Amino acid sequence: MADTRTLSSSSSSITNHVNGTNTVSAGPSDVNNVNGLTEYVNTIFRQMEEKFLTASDQVMNRMNELGRKIDTLESSLGDIISHIPSEESATTGSPQSVTTTTTTQQ
Repeated sequence: MADTRTLSSSSSSITNHVNGTNTVSAGPSDVNNVNGLTEYVNTIFRQMEEKFLTASDQVMNRMNELGRKIDTLESSLGDIISHIPSEESATTGSPQSVTTTTTTQQ
């Protein structure tokens, strides 16, 4: 029964191959690497969350600003439309009632 031990240079873990089974024993440097990696990933996630929240706030502010501008535009258009003379009064002036009188001779 051969006991083959290999040393991995990237993770400093020791792998034992005994009777076709693999066992991995983690050394102290591996735990430090894992903790460091976990801390790094958590930091990146927090930074991403802050950036997404900032972007979300900016989008919401722009949408609110556009909403206010649209409301102002609607109000201005309503004022303009209310000051446009109607079609009847624009073509003939003010509507006049025309009375025709007919006289009959007897």
